[in-house]
Amino acid sequence: MKQVLALLFVAGMITACNDSANNTTESNDTVVIVEETPVTFSEGDISNRDGKIVVYTNGEWVVVEKDITLDNGWVVKPNGEVVNAEGDRIVLEEGHRVSKAGAFFDKAGAAVENAWDATKQGVSNAAEATGDAVKKGAEATKDGLHKAAEATKSGVEKAAEATKEKAQDVGQAIKKGAEKVGDKAREIKEDLKK
Repeated sequence: MKQVLALLFVAGMITACNDSANNTTESNDTVVIVEETPVTFSEGDISNRDGKIVVYTNGEWVVVEKDITLDNGWVVKPNGEVVNAEGDRIVLEEGHRVSKAGAFFDKAGAAVENAWDATKQGVSNAAEATGDAVKKGAEATKDGLHKAAEATKSGVEKAAEATKEKAQDVGQAIKKGAEKVGDKAREIKEDLKK
């Protein structure tokens, strides 16, 4: 393979030299070849790949089915949590990995020096945001309950007033009915006397 590449390189150089000899215009274009360093994996590396926690064993990624204790005493769980001796927890993100020695690496293979600090800060930020949301929710609930109580009180007062008015109307109707019954009774009494 190296011989083929070397042959192609030499042929390209000859063609380039030949072209520049025949061409009177000059070019200042520079070609830069960037080679990516491939990420290499070591026996015992643990990673989150396609949502599964896997361990590099005998040149293959195998799904983690039980807790794995790293050389530094930290424990990697099958759900991707990494727990240190103090009980701090971080979760391996997609593409990230931790070596058997306990070193963390990002998707590109770069070492992550402050994995625990970043996790602690993230947890702190999440807790603060949750506290703010709970406080706002409690205030909204309190305000909503107050408004509901006011609306209920107003509704009860209106219902009581309407009931009172209807009771007065019914009382007046009963009084008129009683008067009519009384008048009729007197009339019948008078008729009986005759």
